[in-house]
Order: sequence, then structure tokens, then C-alpha cells
Amino acid sequence: MSSQAVARSGEDVRRTTIKDNWLGFVGDVLNFTGEVTFKSTLRIDGNFCGQVNSEDGTLIVSAGARVTRAIINVASAKINGTVEGDINASKEVVLGPTASVIGNVSAQVLIVEEGAIFNGHCRRI
Repeated sequence: MSSQAVARSGEDVRRTTIKDNWLGFVGDVLNFTGEVTFKSTLRIDGNFCGQVNSEDGTLIVSAGARVTRAIINVASAKINGTVEGDINASKEVVLGPTASVIGNVSAQVLIVEEGAIFNGHCRRI
């Protein structure tokens, strides 16, 4: 996986390059902004703003996590937090019971569990 992200905490700004098979953003202390490309699984536990790409991977947005100004292009997405933006999945998108999605979803399969909030358009590909 490779990515470049900008971490912002008050005045402190750092540019980070990450290479790994697994990446988790933990906590609400920092906000990450940028573009992430990964191979297998990416779990976002905090706040992320930007683009997420993976041809074959799975994106997990944990309960309490927030992804804004999102352009998500992945094989599968499992959403339990908040996503504001577009989700494009070549396989499936699962909106868990704590999910809140505002935007467009394109996927072969869309599963919306009881309690999930979805405000947007969906398109089956």
C-alpha cells in the first residue's frame, strides 16, 4: 500500500508516506487529508478527508469514524461510520446498522442493514 496524507492537529502539519498491507487510522485526535491507495484492507477509525483507492481491497469505516469529501473506489466497502461522498465498489457495499452515507453508491450488491441511513442515489453495475 502506498499513500500520501497530510495530518493536521492545530498548526502541526506532517506529510506521511505509508507502505503496508493494513492501515488503520485510530482515534479522533488527528484529521487525515489526502489520497490513499492500498492492496488488501484499510480500516478507518478516525477522520479522513479525500480519495480512497483499491482495485481488489476492502475498505472498513468503523462506527464513529468519518470520511468527508470522499471519492471511494474499492472492490468492497463495509460502512459503519459516516461517509459524505461517492462510493464505487466493483463487488459490494454493506451499510451496517450505525452507517450514515450521504452521496452516491455504485456496486454490484448494496446491502443496507436495519438502522443504516442512506441519503443519495444508488446504481447497480
